[in-house]
Amino acid sequence: MKPTENLSRDTEAVAASLSAMIKREFTSYSCYEGYLNPSDPTMVTADDRKKLVDWCYGVVDHCQFSRERVASAMEMVDRFLSKPSNNSTDAARVCDEALRDHSKFQLLAIAALYSSVKVHERVALSSDLFSEICSRSYTAEEIEAMERTLLNGLSWRCNAPTAHQVGLSILSLILPYVDIPEVTWGFLMDEMKYLTELAVQEYFFSTQRASTTALAAIFNVVNDTSTKEPREAIGAFLRVIMECFDFDDSEQITAARRRLHFLAKPDTEEDEIIDEESLESLEEFVQTITASNSSSSHLKRGLEGHFCYERDELDHEQVVSPSSSLRDISSEKQDSSVHFC
Repeated sequence: MKPTENLSRDTEAVAASLSAMIKREFTSYSCYEGYLNPSDPTMVTADDRKKLVDWCYGVVDHCQFSRERVASAMEMVDRFLSKPSNNSTDAARVCDEALRDHSKFQLLAIAALYSSVKVHERVALSSDLFSEICSRSYTAEEIEAMERTLLNGLSWRCNAPTAHQVGLSILSLILPYVDIPEVTWGFLMDEMKYLTELAVQEYFFSTQRASTTALAAIFNVVNDTSTKEPREAIGAFLRVIMECFDFDDSEQITAARRRLHFLAKPDTEEDEIIDEESLESLEEFVQTITASNSSSSHLKRGLEGHFCYERDELDHEQVVSPSSSLRDISSEKQDSSVHFC
């Protein structure tokens, strides 16, 4: 199977889906306050959280499930601990206990993974099998009870968009307009997936929007490509996409890029994490790319002309319906399309 077969070519549907995912980041699935306090020795730590993520990855790898299940599970854990339900005394109690009791914290993560697998995978694992996986440290009844508390505390919102999902949507929007080899697309998609999986391990990214993590991963992967032309072409389109959707500002995305780079290359010194070119702010980075790509202004006008906007109740700009398919403008850009062999 070609790598691009995992991307959607229906850019109109992708744009609507991406807009919906971004809107949900501001409403049902926001988790930006954080919940760990490094100065409190009685609380669990970011390292404890990372060990749980690693254990969860081991479970889904052994069962041949998607690693997205771990991203979904930890998103639920982070959101539950960050904003416990005000109308659930049980959820508030469990939240307080999980933050100070390693055993409760582990049980919460196990219950979240159990729920994530049950919701998203075709083959679910029984609570008894999950109990067996964790060496009977918790009974099936304890796992099921914690799952109910978790879901009640989250008002049964358990389908948050992941950074990998957002990243695939962004790459799908770029796909029709950048002609690069399949092997390059495969590199972009594999590395983006790898970086978003690393981000799940890092507590910092639990306080960031999934779309911020996705953009940071894609920019870092694009920056690591070996040839200049793909960097310029894809970077120009990323700038257009950033202007068409309500993403975070460039400073936040740049901060996320630095964190991701350090996670991927932990042996580098902190002041050497990103080379001189990448030390530019994201805004400078994309402006430099755009200036070197003569087709970008034309492409921006074309893309923007195919979206309709409205403001939602939180005053966030969102795409509500493309006025015509993005594919409609592809024929207008034959002379300006970028091709690589």
